[in-house]
Amino acid sequence: MKVFIKVAIVALLGVNSLFAAHLEVLAAANLRYVLQDVKSAFLKDHPNDSMDITLDASGRLYAKVTQGLKADLFISADESFPEKLYKANLATKPVVYTQGILVLWSDGDMKVTSLEDMLKAKNIALPNPQTAPYGRAALEALQNSGLYNEVKSKIATALSISQANQFVISRNAQIGFNALSMVRSQKNASILVVDSKLYSPIKQAMSILNSSEHKTLAKEFYDFILSPKGQKIFSEYGYKELKH
Repeated sequence: MKVFIKVAIVALLGVNSLFAAHLEVLAAANLRYVLQDVKSAFLKDHPNDSMDITLDASGRLYAKVTQGLKADLFISADESFPEKLYKANLATKPVVYTQGILVLWSDGDMKVTSLEDMLKAKNIALPNPQTAPYGRAALEALQNSGLYNEVKSKIATALSISQANQFVISRNAQIGFNALSMVRSQKNASILVVDSKLYSPIKQAMSILNSSEHKTLAKEFYDFILSPKGQKIFSEYGYKELKH
């Protein structure tokens, strides 16, 4: 009887493993911290499944997908890159899952109370506007504030929002633009929330990639992000909670 029970348990475990899936998620660098919590909460209800998240600038991830990179889900920092994949028949129609908040911050080097504080800085970290949506928003804010010409020689362009963050932390830049979610927990940070009237809303969208081999699980994770539970996690990290 004991032998039969052991065999039955092994057989059951074998069946469960057949239904386990592994998701490959491509995500904007500004999601570094929030997605770890979203992932953990999701996998609690999917103990047999697993997930890897690749972080980079949205434009760089978009380019990799167009070059043949296979993954399950693309979670961007804007709407344009997922929309391009959709129009190229590489992904589903994108849906907005959150809206980001742009900040100007310093990691203890100086107190940031206004955009004019950039005039006192030697270097200003800014994510590449060509590939990083938060960099695009920052450039727009600089132009609309009338400060761009005065500070453009100080701009240190980073490959991604993560690198822009490191420029400030390492003191290679005294001040920098970033996402609120990336700097909210920095111990010595001085943070200014940039007036949202100075830049277009940072609506972040996602799509399921047509190359996905686990579309059912990808859709479940996609739905979890949009759910009240997922949205609550995003709001805790400094994003604007969607009202569906």
